[in-house]
Amino acid sequence: MICQKCQNEAVVHLTELVDGRRRERHLCVDCAREAGLTLPDAPPDLGLDAVLQGLIQKNVGELVGELAESRCPDCRLRYMDFRTGGRLGCPHDYRVFREGLLPMLQRFHGATRHVGKQARLRPGASLRLRLRSQLRQAVAREDYEEAARLRDQLRLKDQHA
Repeated sequence: MICQKCQNEAVVHLTELVDGRRRERHLCVDCAREAGLTLPDAPPDLGLDAVLQGLIQKNVGELVGELAESRCPDCRLRYMDFRTGGRLGCPHDYRVFREGLLPMLQRFHGATRHVGKQARLRPGASLRLRLRSQLRQAVAREDYEEAARLRDQLRLKDQHA
């Protein structure tokens, strides 16, 4: 494109709505400054390395490294599985994945401290969660004898609760 005022190469492209109509202006650097527009001193770095680095930091930053491979010892949920599915597996995940959860909670809720209602703690809840997780894994492995044993343990726990 060429500048609409002096016929040099246009580097500033403006689109405005005036009285409901779209108006485009194409200006060179000198004409844009003359028109009162503030321009950056240097153009943004659009090299492939800079673009990729920005995308990685924005979208996958906390997934790189040790946090990505961390796993809850109670429910066996991996941090990557939480990020993919969007759900935590047990109350202990908040402690285990704290490093990755705090920035997310701050971004979503504007705070990292809970001030509302709190769930009642039921006796044996973490054991039941662990048994359910083991039951799902046994079924996935097609180890039906182990799955039946775990199912019976869960039923026994539910009867005594």
